[in-house]
Amino acid sequence: MLEWDDATVYQGIAAVADRRPDRTALVFDGDRTSYAELIAESQALAHALADVGVSAGDRIAVWLSNRPEWITTQLAASYLGAAVVAVNTRYRTHELAYMVDDSDCKLLLTEETFLGNDHLNMLSEVVPEIRENDPVSFSSEHDGALNHVVALESHPNYPAVRRYEEFVDGGRNDDERPPADDPTVPAAVFYTSGTTSDPKGCLQSNRSLLNHSYNVGTFFDISADDVALGVLPFCGIWGYNMFLSALAHGIPLVVQTHFDAERTIELVESHEVTYMSALATMLLRMVRHDSFDPERVGSMERGATGFITMGYDEAVFEDLEEAFGFPLVQPYGLSEGNSQIFIGDPTDSITQRKKVGGPPIHSDLELRIVNPKTGETLPPGTEGEICLRGYNVMNEYHEKPEKTAENVDDDGWFHTGDLGVRDEQGYFYYKSRLDDALRVRGFLVTPHDIETVIDEHPGVERSQVVGAPHPRHGQVPVAFVKRSETDLEVGDLRTFLEDRVADYKVPEDVEFVDEFPRSEGPHGEKIQKIELRDRVAARYKTD
Repeated sequence: MLEWDDATVYQGIAAVADRRPDRTALVFDGDRTSYAELIAESQALAHALADVGVSAGDRIAVWLSNRPEWITTQLAASYLGAAVVAVNTRYRTHELAYMVDDSDCKLLLTEETFLGNDHLNMLSEVVPEIRENDPVSFSSEHDGALNHVVALESHPNYPAVRRYEEFVDGGRNDDERPPADDPTVPAAVFYTSGTTSDPKGCLQSNRSLLNHSYNVGTFFDISADDVALGVLPFCGIWGYNMFLSALAHGIPLVVQTHFDAERTIELVESHEVTYMSALATMLLRMVRHDSFDPERVGSMERGATGFITMGYDEAVFEDLEEAFGFPLVQPYGLSEGNSQIFIGDPTDSITQRKKVGGPPIHSDLELRIVNPKTGETLPPGTEGEICLRGYNVMNEYHEKPEKTAENVDDDGWFHTGDLGVRDEQGYFYYKSRLDDALRVRGFLVTPHDIETVIDEHPGVERSQVVGAPHPRHGQVPVAFVKRSETDLEVGDLRTFLEDRVADYKVPEDVEFVDEFPRSEGPHGEKIQKIELRDRVAARYKTD
């Protein structure tokens, strides 16, 4: 039985606000926002969005770091029956252009710069009209539906970009309209490379996002006394799940724009944070920071960490658990099925919790392991493909019915493309991707995505990208490149890529080769990526 079976994301959080209007919902840069204030701000933004033509079924792109405005926009979109498109803050122009066109977003909300990246300048390369028109609206010539851009601050070089506060103020005095009430419609779109070359937009419904986030909080036994820290990127399904699980349980959420070890330690200490999920790389950087002291993070009691034992010696797990003083667990999730689908049980032994996985987080969530070729359900102890069915699975891939059909069978099971196993007690464990996809800084990266951009360089004949273990990022991409121009240098190629892809997709190392290792198969020659992976594995140590 789902807690919020008939509620949208907005309705769920509004119900929390009705019960606890004066309780702190968000803490950001020293400012506190109550639940009542959060709902009022979301309603004003919803009215402002409606005034410029956003309505049920539309898309609103959010290109922000972790900020209250991210959450406000999600609630406002849900209020209207629209959906947010979660845009990775590390995107470059090439990726942004694809997302804007593919998502059909009507409005984009951004900040001027983030971590040295000039968002408005990059956006102007995709939508040059923002440099030329007045701040009311514009008619873009690109393929998408985008005709409104809002930024946290206005800029004279981009007159078509509206300032967020002024935009929201325009909706504060509007007559209140009833909120949308269909929990089955999409509330958010998460783009994932998946197992194909083209990124796909996963349409996650209000029911899926609200209930799954609430259920994760229940799994961790969240109480009214807890305080959460939102440091994982909200643009990713795990970070999104983290902020919504806190709000669905009515506890304060401390919002951090991005991870910084010293700042994270300060926030945990000053706000007595009890609930925080983070990548293993984040926890390691905290422990290794000069300012770390176990007493400063002594309030922490619960949360999940990712990919410790996928890129590190198992001793790291024990060291981190000793440093933070509470049982660490490792989850499994993906954009198509939501975050933390199955996860380690904090009451289990440390030997058990070192594995990536554990019990499903809710009884309404269906899981099975199948033979990837036949679809036959496999017995406990036999590795196969992880399949999902239930309230947490996406509605579909945005405007890609053929891709949806490839991944969802006639019985409604979503085939993840991940290798896993079930044990005798009903626990599930993630082993690896069935294909060659990488996990870099918590993001799923398909090598083909990187290879496609590398191959656009005029000095490249062909490239192959594989993953290597890395002590900080879990995995990193490494490129093998066959040149068409002998004077091509590594620095030139890296500069070319840095302008086109997110920084975590830029190869850690590039090796020029005369030929790729190949083997004969039933359908001709095939490049042996396993040999390339073996070649780089010894270069990277994870201790």
